[in-house]
Amino acid sequence: MTASHSWILIWLYGLVFGFIHSALATSRCKRWAHRYLSPQHYRLCYSVLGVVMTSAWMVCMHTLPDQQLYHAHGLLFWLAISIQLIALVLLALSFRSFDGMLFLGLKKPPASLDSFHISGLYHHVRHPMYSAVILLLLASPVQSSNSLNLALVITLYFIVGSRLEERRMLRQFPQYGAYCLQTPAFIPAWRNRSDL
Repeated sequence: MTASHSWILIWLYGLVFGFIHSALATSRCKRWAHRYLSPQHYRLCYSVLGVVMTSAWMVCMHTLPDQQLYHAHGLLFWLAISIQLIALVLLALSFRSFDGMLFLGLKKPPASLDSFHISGLYHHVRHPMYSAVILLLLASPVQSSNSLNLALVITLYFIVGSRLEERRMLRQFPQYGAYCLQTPAFIPAWRNRSDL
């Protein structure tokens, strides 16, 4: 296999990952799994499987033939690094907006959730974690064919996955619709929030 064919496997694995990861997050799959696992243990298994699948994807990508597209130098290099540092800060701030232990399945969830909570960066965009990861990947000062294809497939997964996630949120929390109307998905709107 040559470097020009590596993108096929990267996209194929990305589509398989996206399908499995999204399918496991559906209400139907959760209802079935909750016959055998508590909600906490299901979330933990979901998180562990996500890490294992992502790790396998990264190993696969790094073993494929590749070709460098560009390597930024000088001012452009430091600009790219600065953007990536901003993305890392945004990613860290995104995680501060919710309970990480609950998110990973390391803590028992409450019996019922009557409303969703908006805090931190979620006041400005609905998916700040996704935005930060996309920015981090696309702003790399060194980009190869494989890394660019990885960034593009992850971006596509975040866009499609966020739509599926929002459908579930709307079914569970009807008031989420108003939040969607007021708050952009990935890029903050440069307007006065008091108008919303």
